[in-house]
Amino acid sequence: MIYDISIIIMLALFLLSFVVFIRWILKKICGFNIHNLSCLRVAFISLLSGVLIVGLGYQFRTPTQKRMDEQNESKVALESKKKAKAKSESQAATESKKRARAKSKSEVSSAKKKQKQHSDTYQNIETIFNMRTIRYLSNRRIFNKGSAVALRDFKVIDFGADKMKQYHVLIAPKNASKTYFLLVFGDNIYKGRITYSSKITVLGSLNGKSRVNDSQINSGISQRYLGKRDILVLIDRIQVKK
Repeated sequence: MIYDISIIIMLALFLLSFVVFIRWILKKICGFNIHNLSCLRVAFISLLSGVLIVGLGYQFRTPTQKRMDEQNESKVALESKKKAKAKSESQAATESKKRARAKSKSEVSSAKKKQKQHSDTYQNIETIFNMRTIRYLSNRRIFNKGSAVALRDFKVIDFGADKMKQYHVLIAPKNASKTYFLLVFGDNIYKGRITYSSKITVLGSLNGKSRVNDSQINSGISQRYLGKRDILVLIDRIQVKK
């Protein structure tokens, strides 16, 4: 390991002081004056001498000192590599997090956009049909106009679940509580919990008129709805608000 620069400077200052002292002795005591040896030259010679002396000292180190210097240099190089590697890994991790965050935001934005576009393709059923009279229409008219409709925030009238773990749910719009729509779906459509206070939004198509039958009653729907007119709904997507 090359000696610290401070050692070279201290040695150079010592040599400078020594040369100046010798010059003073030669001038004052011996009467011998060195005219061509200016202060700048003395300083330069002293510094150069210090570097040469230190360099020679470095070259003529003992084997033990050499091994110690090599070990120290190896440790310094290893620490430098570790720091560089840690810095590189930190930068890579930061960049990875940034990319992941940007990708996540992009995916969320894309999903929301697709969801909005998907929802916009369904017409609000209450703008197509009169909710009070729809149950009196023919199946043909219901089929023709009832494709790709949205039943938004309909209230739960009654519900049950059969042995096949399928929900049977009667829902109705706010302004026509006796106009029933029947939903039948399993876990592949909705896995959450449904209560009487739930509000249901359905995207799908109307599948014609029917009546509440024994299958719905056996699933848990109240007996008083047996034989009531309802309209079947084929479900594309369902959302339940508590």
